[in-house]
Amino acid sequence: MPLFLRFLRFAKPYRAQLGLALVLVFVSTALTLPMPALTGQLVDQVGTFEGMRKMASIEQLLTQRAEAMRFVIYICLVMMALSVIGAVIGYTRQMLLMFVGNRVVYDVRRQVFRHLQRLSLRYFESHSHGRIMARVLYDVDAIQHVLSGGIVDIVSNVITVIVIIIVLFVMNWKLALFAVAVLPLYVLNFMVFRARIRQAASESREQYHEVYSTLSESVSGIKVVMSFTRESAEARRFVSECRQSIHLNMNTGRWQAILGIGANLLTSLANVAVLFIGGREVLITGRMTIGELMAFRVYLMQLYQPIIALVTINDTINWVMTAVERIFETLDTVPDVEQRRDAIRLGRVEGRVEFDNVSFAYEAGEPVLEDISFVAEPGTSTALVGPSGSGKTTLVHLIPRFYDPTGGRILVDGIDLRDVTIGSLRANIGMVMQESFLFSGTLRENIKYGQPDATDDEVVQAAMAANCHDFIMEFPDGYETLVGERGTRLSGGQRQRISIARALLRNPRILILDEATSALDSESEALIQEALDNLMKGRTTFTIAHRLSTVMNADTILVLDQGKIVERGTHAELATAGGLYARLCEVQFNKAAEKVAEHLAKQAGG
Repeated sequence: MPLFLRFLRFAKPYRAQLGLALVLVFVSTALTLPMPALTGQLVDQVGTFEGMRKMASIEQLLTQRAEAMRFVIYICLVMMALSVIGAVIGYTRQMLLMFVGNRVVYDVRRQVFRHLQRLSLRYFESHSHGRIMARVLYDVDAIQHVLSGGIVDIVSNVITVIVIIIVLFVMNWKLALFAVAVLPLYVLNFMVFRARIRQAASESREQYHEVYSTLSESVSGIKVVMSFTRESAEARRFVSECRQSIHLNMNTGRWQAILGIGANLLTSLANVAVLFIGGREVLITGRMTIGELMAFRVYLMQLYQPIIALVTINDTINWVMTAVERIFETLDTVPDVEQRRDAIRLGRVEGRVEFDNVSFAYEAGEPVLEDISFVAEPGTSTALVGPSGSGKTTLVHLIPRFYDPTGGRILVDGIDLRDVTIGSLRANIGMVMQESFLFSGTLRENIKYGQPDATDDEVVQAAMAANCHDFIMEFPDGYETLVGERGTRLSGGQRQRISIARALLRNPRILILDEATSALDSESEALIQEALDNLMKGRTTFTIAHRLSTVMNADTILVLDQGKIVERGTHAELATAGGLYARLCEVQFNKAAEKVAEHLAKQAGG
């Protein structure tokens, strides 16, 4: 119940529309109540006229027929008017509920998406993209099903049941007792199968998320799938997930069918009992007319239909509540990196970065970084080298507060990062990652992504500095060229240069380069490296590179191994120190020399 009440808060801004819809429910119910009674009166009037045919004179018969026709016309006109009014009210109610449902879905989806933007990187690394997308799209859609009619239908059905029971007892209390005696059996039938249906439905929905996640992964990684000729394997994996989903759906449907069959069987037995006892009342005791029995029978159907709906709506309620539970699970997720309420806003920083005994662990007891201490002065370049898994990327991810240290502190211009607003901190940082990501849009929009108010001239200057202006102008649409989803229309080197132009346009005080030139050919790399050298002047730069040739000119080189700084100094100092850096240099430069010698030998042999 607390979850349901919390769920209803989504609809609080639209309580006026929901209230009007509920009023219209009462009106609709009131309009349907006279229908069975009017039908019964019509049947009795026709029956009375038929009974007079053999006994009345022609004059009496003509008079009676005229009166009967006037009565029939009157009844039909009343029923038609009630139907038309009911249709107008039904349309109005449906449009109100559609408006509320769509607005609430919009509000919830916006709230969930905004909250996702606040969550730390750890959340996205521990949840698949498919599951996150399913929550934003599929789970939020479940809310619309309820608010577009579910809640109002429940209220309408409850009102109808109460009113019809009262009407039945007013018409014939003995017959009504037999009619309502079956109601506890509906509840019993529901209680017997509720747990099974809920469990089966929950498993079915979880499997749907697996299907969604598998599809998302296969589509996102289609180049990898194709390059390793894994199309058939991916198809088998997807089909296997779909087959399991069908199996679970069938299991859910089986229990729902059994529940529905039980409810329908109870309805049929109750109808037979009422017809038997009611027929006796008409034929033997004469305490009921045929029209009254028919009206009672129609009212009875109006009683059982909403009861069956209330019983079978259990699955919908479980579906919605499970979806709402997952939505709140997302909304209740507290970011690992939170901004303090009294955080100060950074202006344009000088760029002095200090790591003071910094430690970090993704999981407790499994440190990734230990006791990292160093100072990067403004305008200097710091290179991070070391074996894979030594903690280089984790270290630079701490600077924009993608994560917070588990020990120690990081300072920019002497201010602890946890004391400043996240937005103002990241506004001073530019990043070029190894895997460049472009958004579906134009080349201009991607370059301006970090600086939306940049002028066209500034965009062109950044593109020229990043050595991508020439290839942009080769496209027919130039800077207005659509790059496709994730930049699929561009080569890897072109995407990387666009991302570098994006960082150049941001003009950050602190620059993070994670293998920024890895996707470029030799000629482009030389041009971009020159542009980056110009960009790094006057800025604090952190460079991660596996190719040591790209960091030889760094002011300071930090050598990491197993999460610790094992060496620090310039290239000249470290290359002759005989430590890990010297060994890395020896391995890389020897391999490079061997490749050159092999290339020359092939040319000589040719």
